[in-house]
Amino acid sequence: MSPLPVENAIKVLLIEDDEEDFILIHHLLTGIKSSRYETTWAQEYEEALDELMHGCYDVCLLDYRLGPRNGLDVLHRVQDCYYERPPIIVLTGQGDYEVDLEAMKSGAADFLVKDRITDTMLERSIRYAIDRKKSEDALRESEKQLDYLSAQLLVVQENERRKVAAELHDNLGQVLTAIKYNIEGVMNRVPPGASFAGDLEAVIPLMQGAVDSVRRIYTQLRPSVLDDLGIKAAISWYSREFESANEQIVVAKELDLNEEQVPDSLKLVIFRIVQEAMDNISAHSCASRADVSLSVDDGGLRLRIADDGTGFDVTAKMSQTSSSSGLGLRSIKRRAELSGGAIRIVSKPGSGTDIIVNWPLGLGNATAPKNQGGTP
Repeated sequence: MSPLPVENAIKVLLIEDDEEDFILIHHLLTGIKSSRYETTWAQEYEEALDELMHGCYDVCLLDYRLGPRNGLDVLHRVQDCYYERPPIIVLTGQGDYEVDLEAMKSGAADFLVKDRITDTMLERSIRYAIDRKKSEDALRESEKQLDYLSAQLLVVQENERRKVAAELHDNLGQVLTAIKYNIEGVMNRVPPGASFAGDLEAVIPLMQGAVDSVRRIYTQLRPSVLDDLGIKAAISWYSREFESANEQIVVAKELDLNEEQVPDSLKLVIFRIVQEAMDNISAHSCASRADVSLSVDDGGLRLRIADDGTGFDVTAKMSQTSSSSGLGLRSIKRRAELSGGAIRIVSKPGSGTDIIVNWPLGLGNATAPKNQGGTP
């Protein structure tokens, strides 16, 4: 039933299959003096879904008993399919306490017992539901902005890392190498038995150590193997470097996929997650083994990093107020979610840690933060 338009009115969708109850609710709405209401009546399940999908309403009053179906069916369907929807107030009968609880769990803004509704109670419930929806929408918009800013922060971070790595490689690294070659050249021209020959010779290994340190720093900042050879080669290289630096930990790799199956936009994300997770293993786990696997699994891309270390309480570690705050874990979680992935972290004291990230195939470049590490 199409309503007569009322200027500046609150638009109400009333889903009710009983005409007498419709008249009762409509009469209550009409009796509210503080606001004006424009009511649309939907009597059947499919009609109600169509109105919720295509109509523009400020609030929905939904009767629980709706012919062969019930209001919870509508709630579940709306929650699954329709992102933008009005707040829904469920109307129930006496003794429907369990229904009321289930309605709230299913996303209802409020529930009212029909036989006890007054115009004041109805007005207050509608007002609170609309205000709460506005607050939720504002919070959701803030979360979107936070996600965008976080993604852009990662882009800036990767761009800065790329610049610093290039500066170290192109300038400092080459300068140190040139100094080392010059000292070696001087050494070749020093007369045998010269008093300062030993001093020059002692400088050479120091210079070589500096060159190696600079190389290690710029490859950690932005590994060229990732750009040149891809994610599989980068994980293999990093695993070898990790084992060299952590002789007590054996790294087992399983890279059961083709390079072409990994979207370019996810390669740097995957490498950073592996890097962060392995750094955590080295610093905190006391593990003797770490497993890194990347595969195509159940129609998606699956990354898993596990260790046999001491483990931890995930909830406590991820808490913002934790004294041993898991910044590395939160960074991993943030990278995974911003790139369109779903992450699961499983651990408990004494049982090691398992980090699993799944991305749907076909993400392409659309869902991951753009330009990560690329030209600013």
